[in-house]
Amino acid sequence: MKPQEGMVLWVELGKRLPPGHEQEGRRPALLVGVPSRLGNPRFPLLLVVPVTTYREQSWAEVAPRLYPRLKAGAGNLPRESIVLLDQLQVVDAERVAMVVGQLNESEYAPVRDGLKVMLGISPEGSL
Repeated sequence: MKPQEGMVLWVELGKRLPPGHEQEGRRPALLVGVPSRLGNPRFPLLLVVPVTTYREQSWAEVAPRLYPRLKAGAGNLPRESIVLLDQLQVVDAERVAMVVGQLNESEYAPVRDGLKVMLGISPEGSL
């Protein structure tokens, strides 16, 4: 697998101890960062954002930029889904069970734009 931003992956997110609000277990996640683009990393790590099924969650409705929605079929996801930008995390590439699909540019754009603001990369998110 040659990692690319916008890939939908099936990954194993480890169990958190003590438990918190982080996503856990085997689930879909969106690849949003490839550290090897900056050089030869010590370990094969990937930046991912978990994805969950959209069920008209009120918290997603009031913060659509933090929780971009994907239509059913986007990246081969079977149901309408939400990208959980507030759950950005690093995983070892060995935790990737399979590649599910790939978002197209228009599907990935709200995710990329949200990350830029959240990480202070765009003028709107600057300190």
